[in-house]
Amino acid sequence: MITNYGIEWAPLLPWAVIYLFIGLSLVTLLGLFLLKSKGSFFRSIFIALITLFIANPTLHEKISEPLPELIMAVVDNSPSMTYGQRRRQASDALSDLHNQVNKRSDLVLKTVSVSGTEAQGTNIFANINLTQEEKNRLSGIVFISDGLVHDVPASVAETDIPDEIPLHLLLAGNPERQDRRLIIEQAPAFSIIGQTAKLTYRIIDDNAEDLSLPAWVTLRQNGEKISEIQVPVGIPFTQELFLENRGLTTFDLSVEPLPNEITEINNRAIFETNGVRDRLKVLLISGEPHPGERAWRNILKADPSVDLIHFTILRHPQKQDGTPIRELSLIAFPIHELFEVKLADFDLIIFDQYQRQGFLPSHYLTNIVRYVEQGGALLEVGGPGYASPASLYNTSLGTMLPAEPLGTISETAFHPLVTELGLRHPVTASLPDANTDNIQPPTWGRWFRQVDTDTLSGWTVMTGAKDQPLLVLDHFGKGRVAQITSDHIWLWGRNVEGGGPQTELIRRLVHWLMKEPELDEEQLKASLVNDRLTIHRQSLSDTPVELTVESPSGKILPLPLEPGNNGLAIKTIEAPEPGVYTINDGPRSLVAQQHQNGPEHEKVITDPAPLTPLIESRGGGIISLQKAEVPQLRLTPGRTVLHGNNWLGFLPRKAERVIGDSRVDLLPPWLFLSLMLFTAIAAWYREGR
Repeated sequence: MITNYGIEWAPLLPWAVIYLFIGLSLVTLLGLFLLKSKGSFFRSIFIALITLFIANPTLHEKISEPLPELIMAVVDNSPSMTYGQRRRQASDALSDLHNQVNKRSDLVLKTVSVSGTEAQGTNIFANINLTQEEKNRLSGIVFISDGLVHDVPASVAETDIPDEIPLHLLLAGNPERQDRRLIIEQAPAFSIIGQTAKLTYRIIDDNAEDLSLPAWVTLRQNGEKISEIQVPVGIPFTQELFLENRGLTTFDLSVEPLPNEITEINNRAIFETNGVRDRLKVLLISGEPHPGERAWRNILKADPSVDLIHFTILRHPQKQDGTPIRELSLIAFPIHELFEVKLADFDLIIFDQYQRQGFLPSHYLTNIVRYVEQGGALLEVGGPGYASPASLYNTSLGTMLPAEPLGTISETAFHPLVTELGLRHPVTASLPDANTDNIQPPTWGRWFRQVDTDTLSGWTVMTGAKDQPLLVLDHFGKGRVAQITSDHIWLWGRNVEGGGPQTELIRRLVHWLMKEPELDEEQLKASLVNDRLTIHRQSLSDTPVELTVESPSGKILPLPLEPGNNGLAIKTIEAPEPGVYTINDGPRSLVAQQHQNGPEHEKVITDPAPLTPLIESRGGGIISLQKAEVPQLRLTPGRTVLHGNNWLGFLPRKAERVIGDSRVDLLPPWLFLSLMLFTAIAAWYREGR
C-alpha cells in the first residue's frame, strides 16, 4: 500500500471571478494603507479569509498499490519462420520467458503473435497496439524473430512505443547457413510476336563461401525447356526471349541449388508475357468478282491491326475481247514479289473462290505448301470452281487441303449445323443462335450452295447440305489450314432470313489460324489460389486421361480426369506447399506457382540487420538462439547498459493502481466564519478608537 497526501482546490466560484475579487480587494487595501487607516491590517486578513473560503482548499488522500512491470514479447510466426528450427527455437524461447516471469511478482508478460503473409511480409510494428495503461507500464519489448521484418520504421518515434523503452531481439535460426535466390529485375509484360524481348535477372548467394563460380540457369517456355546456360553470380544478366504465338506465355526460370541451402523455393520464378502482333498481314486473293468478296474485305479491314492486301482476278488471261493490254488490270499482279520474296511476311493467306487460271505457276503453290508447313496459315473458301478440274485440290495445295471435292455441287437450301465435335471446338462452340444438339435446330439463316466433298483429315466442325462437310479445320506441319466448302457465308452478313454470326465465326476462324491460345482445341490451364490448385483441360476427345501433378517438394500425384461437358474437364485439389507445381497430361505440361515472389520467400537467411538500428538506438541487445540459451530478465533502474551476454535489461516504470481516493475540507466552514467574524470585530474596534 502507498498513501499520498496533497492539497487540492475546489473553488466555489469560477477562478475568473476569484481573480477579479482579489484584484479589486488589493486596490482597496492599497488605498487604505496609503490613507493610513487604522483597521487596514485586520481588513486585509478579512479579505484573505474570504478569498481562501471561496477557493475552498481540500486535503486529498490517495491510496494506491504498485503494478508489476509489463514486458511485451512479439513472436514472429510468419512463413519464413518455417525454415529449419526457427519456429521451434521461438517456441522454446517464449516458454522460457513465461517461466521466468511466472517466478517473479514484479513482472508480467504480454505476448503478441505476428503471422505475416507471403505477399506483404512480416509487419511487426503494425501489430504493436498499446493502451494508455500499457504505455505507462511498459518496461521493454523482446522480439523473437529471424530478423526478416518488412515494416521497420526509420525511428522508434514513428511507432506506438513509448520513449526510452529498451528493445531486444532473440534471433531464431542459424545466421551462418547459406541460401541462393533468383531475382527477376525486369521481365517484359508483353512482346511483339517475331521480335525478341529482354529478360533481366540476378542470382544472389547469401552466406556462400565462393561467389566466383557461375550457376546453371534453366529457362522453360510453357513447361518446355528452351535453354540452359551458365550465369555469373551477383551481377545482372540479360537473356533474350522470343514469342511465336499470341496470348499469354508462361516462362519458368530456375537456378541450380547450393549444397545444403536453406530452401530451393526462391531458386525458381515464374512470369507471364503477353504475345501481341504488331500488324496482322493478310493476303486475300479472289478468283473472280462475286458478292461475298466484299464481305471478306469489310470484315478484315474493320480490324485496325490488319494490313490487308487484296487482289481480285477480274478477267481470265485467255479471254480475248479486244481490250487494250494497259486496261486488263488495275495494277500489275506482283506474283514473284508476293509468292517468292515476301511470302514469309504474311500471317494468313486466303484463297476466295480461286481456281487454276494460269496466273500462279506450280512452284509458287509449292512455296505456299512449304510456308504453311513451317508455321503459316491458309484459308480456302471454295466456290463452284473447287468442284471443277481447275480446282486448287488438283495442285500441290491438295497435299494439305483436308476436304477432297467429289466433282458435284449441291444447290439446295440448308441450315449450317455445328457438329458434335464442333460443339467442343472453341472456333464453333457457343456460336450465337446455333444448334445445341441434334434436335434443336439453329435460328440463323440458310445457305443455298455447297461443294460436295469428302473429309480426308482434320476436324469437321460444321456440316451443310446432305451432312456434307462445311467447315473443316486441320493442322499441317507447324501451320494450320481451314476450308469453307460454300461461298454463301456472305448471306449472313446481308441478313438473309435473319442472317447469322458471320463476323464472330470469321473472327474466331482467323484467330485460330493465327494460333490464338484461347482457341486451341487442346488446352491445359491451371491456377493456384489460396492453397487450391484448379486445373482446366479442354479436349476434343472423350477419352479419360490421367494427369500428373509434381509438387514443389518433388512428390508426384496421379490425377485421373474425366471429360466434362463439351470437352471441358475441371479438377481442384489441395496444394498447401508454397512453390511451383508442374502439371502434365502427356503431350503438354505447364506450371502453376503458389505466390512466393513476396518478401517472405525472397531473402530467407536469418539476418538481424533490419532491426539492428532500432535496437541499438534504445540500448537493447541481440542474442542468437542458435548459439545461446534464453537470457535472464533484469530490471535495471538508472543504468545505461541494458544487456549482457546472458541477460536483458528493462526499465522500471513504477506504475501504480489507485484503490482509494478521499477529499476532506482543510478548514471547516464554522472555523472560517469564526475567523472572519473575529477579524471584522477587530477592524471595527481598531477603527473606533
